[in-house]
Amino acid sequence: MKKCSAFLSALMFFFSAAMAQTDTIYTINNDALAGLGINQITNVNPVTGAGAASATYAASDATMVSAALALANNGYLYYITQNVTNGGTFTVRSIAAYPTPTTTTEPVSQEAFTDDVNGASTADATFRSMAAAPDGSIYVTINEGSSVLYLAKFQPGPGGTATNFQMLGNITINGGAPAAALRNGDIAFDGSGNLYALINEDAPQGNATIYFVAASGISTSNAGTTNLQARYDVKNSSGTNFSDYAVGLAVASSGNFYLAIQGGTQGGIYMLTRDVNGDFIMSASPISTANAQGIADLATSYFPASTVLPVVYGGISAKIVDQSLIVNWSTLSETNNERFEIEVSKDGKSFTKVGTINTKALNGNSDKTLDYNFSKTVDIPVAVMGISLLSLAVILLLVNRKNKLLFSVMMVMGVGLAFASCSKSSDQVDVHADSKLFVRIVQVDKDGKKSTSGVVTAYKAD
Repeated sequence: MKKCSAFLSALMFFFSAAMAQTDTIYTINNDALAGLGINQITNVNPVTGAGAASATYAASDATMVSAALALANNGYLYYITQNVTNGGTFTVRSIAAYPTPTTTTEPVSQEAFTDDVNGASTADATFRSMAAAPDGSIYVTINEGSSVLYLAKFQPGPGGTATNFQMLGNITINGGAPAAALRNGDIAFDGSGNLYALINEDAPQGNATIYFVAASGISTSNAGTTNLQARYDVKNSSGTNFSDYAVGLAVASSGNFYLAIQGGTQGGIYMLTRDVNGDFIMSASPISTANAQGIADLATSYFPASTVLPVVYGGISAKIVDQSLIVNWSTLSETNNERFEIEVSKDGKSFTKVGTINTKALNGNSDKTLDYNFSKTVDIPVAVMGISLLSLAVILLLVNRKNKLLFSVMMVMGVGLAFASCSKSSDQVDVHADSKLFVRIVQVDKDGKKSTSGVVTAYKAD
């Protein structure tokens, strides 16, 4: 029956993948030598990334040199024109998505609005991240100087217009100011309004990281702060930094992510999928290399909630001390979490729940480090303790009469230990004969959904 169920599950998975809608991705360039304009990449399988086909559909507008692009729910693409010397002034332009039933010929962009992000200051600002949120707003990140990062948003209007631009305060990274080199990248939202930010060193072969903040942690005023927490170090399939720039991040309709790398060596759009533990896995090769040399940002219009990773673990450890299994772990962030269930196994395959710990996160959400610990009585076999009954019996036969009384007492003690082991409390956990247990943590959210951590091994302490 189990084999039949597994077969049906696999069949349903492949059927659903085959029937999944295809995605459309939009990209924009900031390298005039690589060709100006916006590209439309169609027919992308959101599960595997297969089938991508590219076409340039808006190449005639010379204003289209940008590193910040977003697709709004009004059917218009918005982007910020690139102007290195700007004194804090910037211009947002829009262009109708094409082709559509109402836009059948190549459109021309228009100015949506112009604003100044720093008032009396004449410091130049850099605009490299832009994304639409599920509520319809478009968010922008702004660099001023070497290490000041701001968040802002505006509201798309009819016909590609825009209104209500507002600054939303500073962005911090892991509780501190961003490093001076962290200025390139992109942002993206899932269907729950949680924010993902790709930020990297502004150099080829530089470190790149995807950060996260829950919707509840996004600032709503210029006096606030949005604190991003590191979630995933971006590496190629070989486990090293990409040789080129990591510049774009967007969400697939399946809940996967698209990641853009700008450059001629490893450039292109890659797919980020996730394993059963919620960890990201980079595709071995790009799903599209269209305009890879000049690609500076990408955008989609999908908002699946499945991109939410309920818990990011900071570390998990387990050990056996005396007669107790001790498990310690920390979380860097929690979303909609309710509790943790601790499971153990003697073979690393069949796991049994041995305890539950409720979340410490307020209302199940946290962007701060939280520490947890759990202990449980364990039963270590007598043989593991070096006092086997067979050994005691053999020794008893070999000793002289004078010491038989002493060894008889030892024999009784051994029998007692064996009896205690056989009649252990139901709260105790059996330990493997070599004094180790396999341990994992199952996270359960408020909707009853579960995610499982990696497995760690608990050894008996010396």
